[in-house]
Amino acid sequence: MATINFDLEELMQILISNELLRGEILRPKIEGERIHFVIKTNSFLLPYIPASLGYLSFSNNQAIFELTIVSSYLNKAISRLKQIIQLKLPAYMRLEYPKIFIEVDKLLEEKNIRGIRVKDVSFKNGEFTIITCSG
Repeated sequence: MATINFDLEELMQILISNELLRGEILRPKIEGERIHFVIKTNSFLLPYIPASLGYLSFSNNQAIFELTIVSSYLNKAISRLKQIIQLKLPAYMRLEYPKIFIEVDKLLEEKNIRGIRVKDVSFKNGEFTIITCSG
């Protein structure tokens, strides 16, 4: 078993250096305990959507995040947004607005990381703690 600790800035660097941020995610920056960014939609109606992401919990091998669309107008129209834009999500990610579920085992498998299993993830005082166990 191992414990890994890092803050949001370090998480951002890990995501960028391992190419885990897809091409549709632009200008990521940290503000408080949230990651703010712009989603490129490839839609002529809404080419860019400002958003932010915050960590909620870890359960059943899924890291759960809250996605916030940073526009009251777009938040009201979110049901229609799903029809207008088609986001390309990786197989390990599922969006049920406002929640994003990341299946950690699938993520590790897709990135060819073997031999570990994530037991728990917590986020307190701006710091992530990941507890692993041998898999």
